[in-house]
Amino acid sequence: MSDDVAFEGQIALSGEAGAKLSLSSALRRLVVCLIGVCIASGISLESLAGQTLRGRILDSETREPVRLAYVGLLTEGESMAVGALADTAGFFEVTAPDPGPYFVYISRSGYETIMDGVFELGDKAELDVRIGMKPLPIELDEVLVEAERGPANFLERNGFYERAITGRGVLMLREDIERFAINRVTDVMRRIPLLDIDETRPLSGPQAFRNPEIRVVRNGEYCSPTLYIDRHVVNSGSLGSVRPDDYVSVAEIDAIEVYARSSEVPVGFDEINNCGVILIWTRTR
Repeated sequence: MSDDVAFEGQIALSGEAGAKLSLSSALRRLVVCLIGVCIASGISLESLAGQTLRGRILDSETREPVRLAYVGLLTEGESMAVGALADTAGFFEVTAPDPGPYFVYISRSGYETIMDGVFELGDKAELDVRIGMKPLPIELDEVLVEAERGPANFLERNGFYERAITGRGVLMLREDIERFAINRVTDVMRRIPLLDIDETRPLSGPQAFRNPEIRVVRNGEYCSPTLYIDRHVVNSGSLGSVRPDDYVSVAEIDAIEVYARSSEVPVGFDEINNCGVILIWTRTR
């Protein structure tokens, strides 16, 4: 197979005997080029643990790298299993955390969102791909362009993109948040692994209208993470009942970072309750 073969609307690859990759496009205008594949023999959807998808994202028209695109693997229920940002040269790498089929989700402001799947890989397989993103025909006036630069610079100054490139935790930009959020911040959180949403509340009294609580699942038990908004601790988690919707609305958020494991918590953010941290970055500063 050529290293530079373009496909329109669907990707289909046959490698070694018994190896297969199949992605059915939901957009029908996606251009994808395969640049290499290394697949071990023996295929099973039950052996996807540790499977790695890496590659590079390019502008399908200019062939220039698409910087800092969000790349995620979704389960069949559209829960975000793992996600990371491509680097400034368009390169990315994501690893499936558990056995099972996954959809590939790629998003970047100014480009058509890609949501493709399901992919099948053999045991301990690694797949390298080159993906073309189609630019959206959006014209922005000067005022809007300047307004969009502010949040990006704020995130950059606070190390968001550097942390995203490490592949730790789950990070989501505004475009991804708007896709998954229905009415509340917790709509986004319920799709993130190791988080639990407690929506129980009394039938009467002032607590009957309280917002859902975010909890981290560790060893079959629940604990409350430390919640930061724009680098400030708004709830340490030590008293429980961490409810992000008490502090911020979906419309105010530019980005979210979730580090449910202690080993993932970035430097500069204290895990006060020893139960992970949630970082929310807002538009209104």
